[in-house]
Amino acid sequence: MNTFTKVTLGTITTLATIVPSALAGYQVEGYHLMDGNDFGPQHKAVATQLIDTLTEIGVPVFDGGKNNIEICVPNEDGSQTLGYYVPSKDYMVVCTDGIDNDLQMETLVHETVHVIQDLRDGLDNSSLVGPKGEYFQKLADGLPTYKADTITSMYDKSDWAIEAEAFFFEDKGQIVADELDTFKF
Repeated sequence: MNTFTKVTLGTITTLATIVPSALAGYQVEGYHLMDGNDFGPQHKAVATQLIDTLTEIGVPVFDGGKNNIEICVPNEDGSQTLGYYVPSKDYMVVCTDGIDNDLQMETLVHETVHVIQDLRDGLDNSSLVGPKGEYFQKLADGLPTYKADTITSMYDKSDWAIEAEAFFFEDKGQIVADELDTFKF
């Protein structure tokens, strides 16, 4: 990690701790970065744990709605990207416009699983390490049919394992938060 990145992340972390908790998120260089307050009271504790750890390891979480990120705008057919993680640049976007807090939280957790997959092989690369063998089969077998159908219809076969793991854990925020904590520096 270069010096500029370390200084920027230090600034972001400092700003995150001094911003009043009544305000959701915070601004850095004109970008809205999320914090636990962005996810409503029912998700605040786990969202705060996730985002604080993501920030500490160098993965900022951008609010796709407040930052007017084009991919977060609903399509003409009503479909919409909910969020994404960019492993080659180590940042996450959670789309918020028109998306309820529960789905935003699932998206944060889903994308955090992708961060964990990236951390398995080192954050400073763009590879995600997904489940294999019996572990993959257990996850795949544990997915509701609609999630399995989403994976097979929307993703390349080469991404099925990483998506199966992310979809499996997206409603298990505390488990993901605890796993992410094991990667703290």
